[in-house]
Amino acid sequence: MQQPDHDIRIARATQATPRRLISLGIVGLLHLVFIYALVTGLAQSLVKKGIDEIKVATVQDKPVDKPPPPPPPPLEQPPPPFVPPPDIVIENAAPVTTITTQDRQPVITPPPPAPKAAPVTTPISIGRPHSCQQVYPEMSQRLNEEGTTTLAFTVDTEGNVSNVSVANSSGHDRLDQAAISCAQHWKYKAATSDGQAVALPWKANVQWKLH
Repeated sequence: MQQPDHDIRIARATQATPRRLISLGIVGLLHLVFIYALVTGLAQSLVKKGIDEIKVATVQDKPVDKPPPPPPPPLEQPPPPFVPPPDIVIENAAPVTTITTQDRQPVITPPPPAPKAAPVTTPISIGRPHSCQQVYPEMSQRLNEEGTTTLAFTVDTEGNVSNVSVANSSGHDRLDQAAISCAQHWKYKAATSDGQAVALPWKANVQWKLH
């Protein structure tokens, strides 16, 4: 028994053809691309939103830089020690006096000349001058002591000898002492000044020599 024709058409229509499968694949692929685009865009928006929130949190949590503390006030330096200025006294120059011919010139009287000292004569020995051989010490003669004794003394206004001392020794004390004793007996003509006898210091040598 034959089946009706319309059933055969329906069965053929329901069979899949390659063209139909390609169309269905393209439609499915478009759906996948659309879904992927939605998912990717949503994910990117979520990531961007999360990054923005992190940036906001980071910016908000960033510590605020505190301004530097003000500099300390300058220390006041102590004033330098006060040193009083030296007293400077400026002496005014003495005024210059101009002497004109009308002014009287002072008369200057020269002092009187000093009186000239009268010449002084020297004392003159009377008798044998400065001889003491007669008082030559015996011990000095035995020891052959010789030399010259220089005596310093004063001849007074009477011609006598005083203040006898040894000015230069003969090298032998016995001879010097003998010379002092001998000179005390000498006699002089006193020195004179302007005709008047004056005392005068004098010196004389006594020679001690054995014959």
